[in-house]
Amino acid sequence: MKPHRLRLAAASTLGLAPAACAACQPVLDETDKFRAVFNRMDMAGLEGTVHFPHLRIASYPLQVLTGPGQHDHVCGNLAFEGWTCSVWTDRRIIPRPQTTTHMLSTCVRFNASGQEYARYGGLHIIKCRTGSRGLTAR
Repeated sequence: MKPHRLRLAAASTLGLAPAACAACQPVLDETDKFRAVFNRMDMAGLEGTVHFPHLRIASYPLQVLTGPGQHDHVCGNLAFEGWTCSVWTDRRIIPRPQTTTHMLSTCVRFNASGQEYARYGGLHIIKCRTGSRGLTAR
């Protein structure tokens, strides 16, 4: 299937490409919720957007988070970098079977001066389990 491309027009406004489908909206909503609680450094809120076990494939070595309370190191690491917020600059939804969606993304980190200091490509796997969507791997 062809990915649906989304671009960030401004930090708070998403512009959907004409090919984007309504079925993608729940995934966008869930990943927007993830990004919002991440930017607030709300670890309990962040853990409410993921399913456990949760794979951190973007880190080395690969991490398997088995339950809440294992994201706490994130705050210290980002503070050390001078981080203030992160935004999606690109998201591509790749529809999969009914309960799973893959999302290719680009995320940008900004410092207190509003300057971009890091840009990362990512893969997010979003699953629907027992009626609740959540990130299963990222």
